[in-house]
Amino acid sequence: MLFRIVIIAFLIAAIPWAITTWWQMHRSQSARERAWVGRVSLSLWLGSVLSSMAVVMFTARGQLLVLPIAGVGVLAVRYGLTRARARIRAEQGDPLSRAKRLN
Repeated sequence: MLFRIVIIAFLIAAIPWAITTWWQMHRSQSARERAWVGRVSLSLWLGSVLSSMAVVMFTARGQLLVLPIAGVGVLAVRYGLTRARARIRAEQGDPLSRAKRLN
């Protein structure tokens, strides 16, 4: 019963996730950034599904302890993704960063 609820919740959450991914791809400035957005979105969705199922399976009563850890994890992932997107945009904007080295 509990696994059905988790699966239904993630299927319902997949719709806004897909819309957000589409919007992020639409907003991206290069093909490299679009590919990065697609890879990151798929890997985060799969990771969140697997980690939440593991939390449900292994913690029966300690679910409230998992909430602060998950919150910090979400903030850390968001910070890392913002930095990675900024790095990709900076590399695409600077033609010398993509140049081959002479030595």
